[in-house]
Amino acid sequence: MKSWVLSIPILGSIFLITLFSPSCKKEPEIIIQTVTDTLTLIQHDTVTIIEVDSIFQTINDTVTTFIMVRHAETTGTGSNPVLSAAGVARANELRAILENVSLGAVFATNFNRTMQTAEPTATAQALTLQTYDPFNLDVLVDDALLDFPGGAVLVVGHSNTNASLLNLLTGTSDYPDFPEDVYNDLFIISVLEKGRANVAHLKYGD
Repeated sequence: MKSWVLSIPILGSIFLITLFSPSCKKEPEIIIQTVTDTLTLIQHDTVTIIEVDSIFQTINDTVTTFIMVRHAETTGTGSNPVLSAAGVARANELRAILENVSLGAVFATNFNRTMQTAEPTATAQALTLQTYDPFNLDVLVDDALLDFPGGAVLVVGHSNTNASLLNLLTGTSDYPDFPEDVYNDLFIISVLEKGRANVAHLKYGD
């Protein structure tokens, strides 16, 4: 099977690369690059490029898209810390890059740092922030797939729970816990069904 290396300059707007695997492979296809720069893709199946005003637009009404980030930077004070000034800035940047994405729901764990990261986006889209149990991710995934087919949801989690969610969605064990000092990962996971998904790994902010 052929592979492609595709470089797309971003001029004024951001391109979404939608990954659709006609062979329904389980393993995720990964893009690692910066949202505000050039996206570079190595992909073994069909590639569809959509120009939109913001980060992505789904084109397949059978796919549920999970947009997943870790909570932003915190003060590190106490057992349930709040966002630091840098974290507040990152939460607002997340809101800005998702402003033209029609979200069906915004989910966060029941901690200050995750809820404060998600709240600007939820408020901007007139959505009620919903909490989820990071130790029972099957419920989150099953409900989202049932309630938002063809739609998109934002999930804000933690360095360890986000890895668990990626493994659940892709049906793999490819994702170890993420580093504690990394806050700028943004994953777009296109899910046909639980265990069948493609993954775009982007970066946002500083």
